[in-house]
Amino acid sequence: MHVTYLLGAKGNLLYDGKHEMAGRFQTYGQHSFIVDLVGAMTDAGHKVCLVTDDLDGFPLTRVMGRAENVTVTDEVPAVTDLILVDEASDRMLERFPRHVPAVRFVHHAGRRPSDYMVERCRWLVCMTENALDRQATMVPADRLVLIRQGVDLARFSPPRERTAGRGSRPRVLVHCRMDSGRERVLNSVMEHLDREELLVYAVGDGPGFWELSDRFGDELILINHVPCLSVPNLLAEMDVVISLGRGAMEAMATGIPTICAGYGYAGVVNEENIGPLLTYNLTGAYCERDPRRVMEDVHSALAADRRGVRRLAEEHLSIGVFADRVFDLVAPGTAR
Repeated sequence: MHVTYLLGAKGNLLYDGKHEMAGRFQTYGQHSFIVDLVGAMTDAGHKVCLVTDDLDGFPLTRVMGRAENVTVTDEVPAVTDLILVDEASDRMLERFPRHVPAVRFVHHAGRRPSDYMVERCRWLVCMTENALDRQATMVPADRLVLIRQGVDLARFSPPRERTAGRGSRPRVLVHCRMDSGRERVLNSVMEHLDREELLVYAVGDGPGFWELSDRFGDELILINHVPCLSVPNLLAEMDVVISLGRGAMEAMATGIPTICAGYGYAGVVNEENIGPLLTYNLTGAYCERDPRRVMEDVHSALAADRRGVRRLAEEHLSIGVFADRVFDLVAPGTAR
């Protein structure tokens, strides 16, 4: 199948970057979704054409252009069997023949799509129960479907035991943008991490990141940019990750015990709480565990079975399963 992945990058904060440098900072979560989904589709034998309105400004243009069975362009491809709409404008979709089926991904739970998008797209794919519930107040229910997103389980290193000789201090990575309401929880986490017992890395951006630099810069290892294709290399060196959303998913796929912290604090992700946490995309929203207990959770995470963490990711966080379900919506039996 020839799949067109339609992406509006021009003037779109989701892909231009939250602060500076045309997306070269921590917008990796959205970029990672694209990389993983396109990879899953090509692995299944499909040809993918990524169509964007800003070839020069979109950070993944060169990366995706090197991938096998992927082309990147700003033109309408000659052959299209399915259009996947990701943060694209009405005008971009209007360029395609109406008989070609279109599926839209809902990245913002509370954002109403245009009337044209609702009419043109057969399905709007919500990735959380929260998004499904909120979209149902704005969009006809027969246009909505819930398919939880996932990560590329092959792109991340398999779980491995911590080995001797890596230093006496466990490595803890705090991986998150420090803006948009996450600052309170993450500041509390950083304040209560024992920075003498642990070797703490902080990766992110946003105003809160620079405040961390001012407050704790001599006690942390601060990293302001990690290309999304390099995230597996970073994760492979960590003993515990504190993150949310795709950052948490990617850590779990690598088999790293993960503490969910962002809009709220949930503690260690485990078999009992992963289902409820996925309702809000592993963001910690509405979780009320006290972030001052972070060292207690770090010690629990250090004692956790990394193989069990990986199994949770395999059961709940597979981009391959996501891609298969998307294809089954429009062409049952063509997923793989």
